[in-house]
This record gives sequence, structure tokens and C-alpha cells, in this order.
Amino acid sequence: MEIMTGGLNMSEISARLENVSFRYANGEDGALGSVTLEIAKGECVLLCGGSGCGKTTVTRLLNGLIPHYYEGELSGEVTVLGRKIKDTPIEDLAGHVGSVFQNPRSQFFCVDTTAEIAFGCENMGLEEKEILARLDRTVADMHLEKLMNRSIFGLSGGEKQKIACAGVSAMMPELIVLDEPTSNLDLDAIAELSEIIKSWKADGKTIVIAEHRLGWLKGLCDRVILMEKGSITRQFTGEEFFALDSSTLGGMGLRSIQGGSDYLSSPTGVTAIKPFAGKEVITLENFVPVTSLPNIS
Repeated sequence: MEIMTGGLNMSEISARLENVSFRYANGEDGALGSVTLEIAKGECVLLCGGSGCGKTTVTRLLNGLIPHYYEGELSGEVTVLGRKIKDTPIEDLAGHVGSVFQNPRSQFFCVDTTAEIAFGCENMGLEEKEILARLDRTVADMHLEKLMNRSIFGLSGGEKQKIACAGVSAMMPELIVLDEPTSNLDLDAIAELSEIIKSWKADGKTIVIAEHRLGWLKGLCDRVILMEKGSITRQFTGEEFFALDSSTLGGMGLRSIQGGSDYLSSPTGVTAIKPFAGKEVITLENFVPVTSLPNIS
């Protein structure tokens, strides 16, 4: 007999927060108050809201960083892939929950790319043959051949994020959590990250993304959850949310998804918050040519 909860069978749920409250020991922003949330298997969920709304705290609950790394007062029940987070050592979540952080350097353990992708599998205790097979498969699937055997320190921000994603992919987790993954990326790197997430969705992964840059996620998210002051205030289907206009989003404290013109438009869907409005001229006032400056050497 299946146990039903919130309209879903327990077997259909990847993660569940039940009346969860949390306050950081150091008093930092992001405290939660009585949050209840279910995330279905294979679902891609966007957590959005202003700075300090609690979206990053939710990701830390899902990957076990709370309560096993970040200290504070936690109440309620967090269940991830059938495991109660309070009772599950964080190392036991390895291979089941993968994390991609805002700054990929914070999750690197190796100095070269090949070793970094393999590290998570090694940490899981997999046999060498299996590690090499997963490494080869991940490199081929993500087209990373040109990034192999490179120094981590010589990579661009986008390349580092790709290696971080590859390390997660190689572990083959069921749930993948991303916290502000585009903060340090340019538009080309964001487009590549979008393709990675599409491939994870095609593989049936459950994906939770805490993000403030929204446009690139159009067409990727099944559900969007708006958070304010540690609470869930509204929920949308992906289709509903990405049909909202700029004024509605602004009223919710969110960035615009579409600008009012083609200014900074890109295939990723990332556009300017406010299009540049003005005459198509450049005016210089009180300009002094460099050649007329006194010699101060």
C-alpha cells in the first residue's frame, strides 16, 4: 500500500520539507519559518526571491549542509530520497544528491580537471574500472575533451562551472541542487549551463535551482516557487511564471525576464532589466584630450 502525501505517493517524491523552520547560529539572512514543500521525482524547480529570502537555505537543507555544516536551530522534518536529513551523515548522501555552487572553486578538491571530475566517484569508493568508465562517459556526453588534463587555475568562470557540473554528473545522483549557478558566468557560459540542465532533465534527474537571473531558465523549469522573508508566498507552473510581464515581476521583487527592446538580447533569454532609453548619440562634456595634459612624469 502506497502512503499518500500532498497528492503524491511517497515513491514519487524526491524531497519533502514538512513545517521546517531554521535560524542560523550566526544570525545571517536566510532564516526559514514553517516551510512545507514537496518536490516530485524528475521535477525541475526554481526557487526565486530577493536576497535573504531563504532560497539558499532550502538548497542547504536538501544537500545536508544544514544541519551537518551550518549550525543553527532546526525544527520540522526534511526527507530527501527517503532519508531523514537529521539522521543521515552528509557523506552518506554522496552519490545521491549533487551540488553546484555559486563559486565552483569552493567545491574543488583537485588542481587538475580530470582528477576533479573523478574525485567524487573516488570518494564514493567505486572501483577504478567504474570510475574510468564514468569519467569517459561524462567527458563525451558534455563535450569536455578540450578541458581535460588542464589546471583548474587556468580555466575561465564558465569552464570551471562546466567541470563542477561534470563532477556532479559522474556521480550519477538522483537529485541535483544548484545555488546561484550563473552569478559569475557570461552569456555563452549560461547557454552551455542551460544545455547541461536539459540533458539532466532528459535523464530524469530531479533538479532544484536557487537563482536570481531568471530568463535563461525559460522552458527548463516545471515549477517556480517565490520566497519572501523565509516563507513560500506563491507558486507557479513554469509556463505561468515565464508569461508574467516585467511590472508584475518587479512587484514581486524579481528581475525582469524580458526587456522592452532587443538591448542585450541573447539566445539564453537573459536581457537587460531596463532597456537603454535615449538618443543614439554620445555626448562628451568638458573633455580634455590626452595630448593636451601636462607632463607629470
